[in-house]
Amino acid sequence: MKRLPVLSFLLALLLLIAATPRSSLTSTAPDPSMPVQTVKLIFIHHSTGQNWLENGNGDLGLALSQNNYFVSDTNYFYHRLKDSLITLPTISGCSVFPANNIWNTRVDNLPLNARSDQWVNTIGRNTGFHMDFGSGTWDGGPIGIPYNLAGAGTPRYALDFYYPDESDSGPYPIPDDPKIEWGSDHHILVVDTSTCFLYEIYDASYSGGAWHGGSGAIWDLDSNALRPAGWTSADAAGLPMLPGLVRYDEIASGVINHAIRFTASQTNGYIWPARHLTSDDPNTPQIPPYGARFRLKASFDISSYPAELQVILRAMKTYGIILADEGADWYISGAPDQRWDNDMLHLLDNLTGDDFEAVDSSGLMVDPDSGATNFGQATFADVSPDYWAWTWIERLYNAGITGGCGTSPLIYCPEDSVTRAQMAIFLERGMNGSAYTPPAGSGMVFADVPLSNWAVNWIEKLYADGITTGCLTSPLSYCPDDSVTRAQMAIFLLRARHSAAYIPPAVGSSTGFNDVPVTHWAAAWIKQLAAEGITTGCGSGNYCPDDTVSRAQMAKFLVLTFNLP
Repeated sequence: MKRLPVLSFLLALLLLIAATPRSSLTSTAPDPSMPVQTVKLIFIHHSTGQNWLENGNGDLGLALSQNNYFVSDTNYFYHRLKDSLITLPTISGCSVFPANNIWNTRVDNLPLNARSDQWVNTIGRNTGFHMDFGSGTWDGGPIGIPYNLAGAGTPRYALDFYYPDESDSGPYPIPDDPKIEWGSDHHILVVDTSTCFLYEIYDASYSGGAWHGGSGAIWDLDSNALRPAGWTSADAAGLPMLPGLVRYDEIASGVINHAIRFTASQTNGYIWPARHLTSDDPNTPQIPPYGARFRLKASFDISSYPAELQVILRAMKTYGIILADEGADWYISGAPDQRWDNDMLHLLDNLTGDDFEAVDSSGLMVDPDSGATNFGQATFADVSPDYWAWTWIERLYNAGITGGCGTSPLIYCPEDSVTRAQMAIFLERGMNGSAYTPPAGSGMVFADVPLSNWAVNWIEKLYADGITTGCLTSPLSYCPDDSVTRAQMAIFLLRARHSAAYIPPAVGSSTGFNDVPVTHWAAAWIKQLAAEGITTGCGSGNYCPDDTVSRAQMAKFLVLTFNLP
């Protein structure tokens, strides 16, 4: 579609408005309550996101600037829209690794690996694929690799591993009568939804009143940390298993936004992000290593497949498949589910190795000991993709709740404590949206928040909303520069989430935290904050109620409290 006629019309219209005397535009007196501010105009192409204000792109931006309009050549809308469209895989409220993790990174635009043809030939160019999951049973057990959900009350066990030197000691939460992979590997996968940690055990068995296993690995789902170099996990490649499973809930949602696990009968060495090998022969580079990433060729036509299978095929094109264990060639891993249509899944048996190609993912690596990738750029100069709260801070920024703590360069100050003044802004934006502007304050509500205070409008609005009653009485004070404690935060967040009149349930006989007795003044609030999945404490069964809240911690709390995208 030609753009110039449209741009010419817009330019003519804007120049006509600019030349029109203000007296002819309105007959009413100016509204003193309306802000007088510079307006930034940005035109975005509806499909490409291209910035129409760029010089040479119809020269609309140049013409506007010459007629006293403020013009930015920043393609802000497209950048933020692109970032906000990246959604994380989740399980029961837990993100399955950060957005920039290698499992969650697209590979559809990566270059081919130089050994692509050799690796495909070794696994089998004409060998068909098999979806190694489904409904019902096969050979007496469920089809696929199941996973379990656990909570704070799930029993925990120290396992006796026969590969203890490369296993995490635990303890491991294992539900009563857990789901175990049928067959020879006997994997147990458990997501603790109270901490968002993943526990995976290889060759699990129960005898003599105790659990045993071959090897075990524990993964923080908010972290990009890999296993130590050379260590196995519950999988031969030293990788987590759960992130690579195809789950029916993803099919129902219409998107799989992560790489998929698969097996091959021969492997040789390992490459990032894998950490472990089962054979290493420098004379056979044609055999693929653990960690090798393949993708379905872009030219493969998926239009004839049922919609459910197209979800899997699109993921294979976009995120690819990762070689993670030795087994049957081109076997794709997934979780058993009674909703699978096994006959439909067999339609994917016509995929062959020739439909795939190996990619070179080495350029994504930030650090060989991290699963973080350099896909996209971090918004804040002081918050790298490896930082534990990177995903939460990026989400807070994308939602428009924060603009950081400084510019040139843009920084977030993640380790700084949150002040009560900053908290007022965070909460009001969380409740009312990023574009919200509070009414003008009077400077007469709190003795220590005069009209000259930079946050007076926000603080007085928080008071008017009933979220705060201040920090002192006689005179009524707010203590705007004091840091927010974790106990205070519990009340702030729950009132903002529910209402000013909200009262949490009675605390009962325990708060669930070692350092918060039931007699603590915020005990019921802290217990409810944990019950709603907004906090898991500060570690070792504690909550640390008197500790101050950092800006990094606040990012995670706000995203969870207000369900920010």
